Order: sequence, then structure tokens, then C-alpha cells
Amino acid sequence: MKSIRLAILAMIMLAPLANAASTGSKIGVLDTIMVLTESNAGKQYAIKSEAKFKPQLQALQKLETEVRGMQEKLQKDGPTLSAEQLKTRQLELQRKYEDWQLKGRQFQTERTEADNAEREKLRPKLQIAIDNVVTQLKLDLVVDRQMAIYASSGVDITRKVIENLNQTK
Repeated sequence: MKSIRLAILAMIMLAPLANAASTGSKIGVLDTIMVLTESNAGKQYAIKSEAKFKPQLQALQKLETEVRGMQEKLQKDGPTLSAEQLKTRQLELQRKYEDWQLKGRQFQTERTEADNAEREKLRPKLQIAIDNVVTQLKLDLVVDRQMAIYASSGVDITRKVIENLNQTK
């Protein structure tokens, strides 16, 4: 049942592409993820982001190391501990593990929010670059690479958009 729904959804989404192809329309394929990572603006953001989040990531890695050390020590010392000592250490380990998980989720949330904010900031320039390439190549339709099942290299406009974006100030 689920596969039938997906097939119908795919047909609905691909119908405009089939129509465009049959009418001789020019189609371009754009890998937006590649544009965001390989453009000058994307590379600059990656450097700033790494510097900004490096202390948080290091603290998270340190906490993970502590949790693993506590686990190993508990496994090693477990048989020789009294029931009360075992329970105390297990509770400490559980608290440390929960702290690590919480800080990990916070880190992911902050990083995702920063990435999304940067994408939104870059969106107008990206749209101008796409529009320039579409006008230059006289394209009728541009499809995101993630949505295309197959695209020949001849219809890929990603590099042209990156070059155009890099030229925009």
C-alpha cells in the first residue's frame, strides 16, 4: 500500500518533467547542497562555524570520553563492589550519560539553527545566481538534484551557479 502511494506521488511530481521534456523545453539540474558547500560563501561559513562550535564540540567529546571511562571502570570493578557502591556508580554513570546526551542535542540544535540562518542569509544571492544562469542558458525548468532519479552531466548547472554566486558581491 505504501509503495503504491509512493509510486503515485512520484508520477504526480514527475508529470511536469515529462511534459517539459516532450515539448522540447530545456531542463537544468542543480545540486543545492553542493552549491552551499563549495561556493566561496559556503566555504567561509564552514570555517567560521567550525571555529565557533569547536569549543562546544571538544567539551562534548571530553564528556563522551568520561562516560566511556566510567563504563569501563564500572565493568572492571563491578564484581568487587558492594551492592550499594555498584548502585551509586551506576547512578553517576547514568547522570553523566544523560548530561552528555542533553549537551549533544543542544549542540545539534544550535548548529542546525546557525546553518539554517546562514542559508537564509545566502538565499537571495543564490536565487540571483540561479536566475542569471537560467537566463543565460535559456532554461525552462530547474530541478534540484536530490529530486532527480537520473540526470546526465549535460543538464547539470551546479558549477555555473557556483561560479555565478562567487562573482556576486
